[in-house]
Amino acid sequence: MRPLVPALLVLLAVPAAADDKKPSTKPPVVAKAPARDDQSLGRPEYLSDLARQILRRRMERHGRDMIHLMTGVVLLRREVVQTIAQELSREPRITRPLPDARDELNSALPEKFFVLQDELRERAKALEEAAKARNDKELGESFGRLTQTCVACHSAFLAPKGTEPQ
Repeated sequence: MRPLVPALLVLLAVPAAADDKKPSTKPPVVAKAPARDDQSLGRPEYLSDLARQILRRRMERHGRDMIHLMTGVVLLRREVVQTIAQELSREPRITRPLPDARDELNSALPEKFFVLQDELRERAKALEEAAKARNDKELGESFGRLTQTCVACHSAFLAPKGTEPQ
């Protein structure tokens, strides 16, 4: 057993010594920490403070859900994914404004927002079904499509009404 210890020490020392002889040609990669302000989506000026406050609560909840969904999808925690996706698909929607209504929040939002809200519901249902069916390939793809909807919604949210990106 004693000869094993010196052999292990030699094996451990050789790679370290070899690394000392080779100068690194690459500079060390240092990850830049995001600034605290990077956490914010932005403040669209076309919305009132009340409208922004209401939407912010919903977006913050969706942000927490997305973190848990991502973890659940990657770690194949299908029950977690199924539960969160179901909650997303069943959450109350903000209704489209009526033609003659002057509802501040609903009327201020771009039409694209309502289209994406419906899309989020359908994609959350698809994610729930993939988790329920234990179809891991579809689980990943469904999560990707759900994420696309989130990005598109954020883009529409930040654009003034009538100038939403496609």
